[in-house]
Amino acid sequence: MICCASLIGCAPAIPADGMDIYTFSIGKADCSLLSFDGKNVLIDAGEKDDGNDIVKALKELRVSQIDLVILTHFDKDHIGGFPAVCEAFPVSGVLRPDYVRDSDAYAAMEAAIEKHAIPVQAIQADSSLTLGSASFTLWPSTQAYDSEEGNDNEMTLVASIAYGQTKLLFMGDANERWLSDLCYGGYALDCDILKFPYHGKWQKNVPVLLALSLPKYAIITDSEKNPAALKTLDALKGLDIPALRTIDGDIHLFTDGKKVTVR
Repeated sequence: MICCASLIGCAPAIPADGMDIYTFSIGKADCSLLSFDGKNVLIDAGEKDDGNDIVKALKELRVSQIDLVILTHFDKDHIGGFPAVCEAFPVSGVLRPDYVRDSDAYAAMEAAIEKHAIPVQAIQADSSLTLGSASFTLWPSTQAYDSEEGNDNEMTLVASIAYGQTKLLFMGDANERWLSDLCYGGYALDCDILKFPYHGKWQKNVPVLLALSLPKYAIITDSEKNPAALKTLDALKGLDIPALRTIDGDIHLFTDGKKVTVR
């Protein structure tokens, strides 16, 4: 059981100083930081080669500890920089999906957890937790892991986060069957900030996702080499949803629990 936050449904405190939401420009890879109430939550950790850049960015933001790391799935562009983060900062706990992958990045992740004796919990069922003024709802995939198919994106652990009246939805690389289940399975996808799934790739359920979520802003982790699909960008534009893309640099949003602003 994670020691930094209890998986029980107690009400979060009223927001005081606001939440900063950063998504770092590290190519086609995911790494976001939520900073609030003196707490720091890291969602994914980029590629191995991004590790030092992530550490540098966190230090420039005066981060001294990581209270929680959420690893959405085990592709190398989501967990590769995790060992470097563990070397640079004390990490109080890790939440991760409940499957095992045979890869160098996964082995390095596990070794870092063991080396630094980090409490870790594999999420097996829909779960809720509170940390400071924020409440987190975690949805593990409805799909089974297939090591031969390599369907890691289908195993994405989705995080819905409430801070005051502001809702954030981090969708990792959710796609295909898992994204369909999210769209048609009664999940509460409405949000103010959507971390768009799978680097902005177009999928047939994107229109449904956007109709259900209707975010004020969509964050896309893309790059010059792997830009978001034009159909995705057109769909966002058609709904007047600004696309904030890491292809253009680091992203910084702020919410006071009511209004979201771009900084």
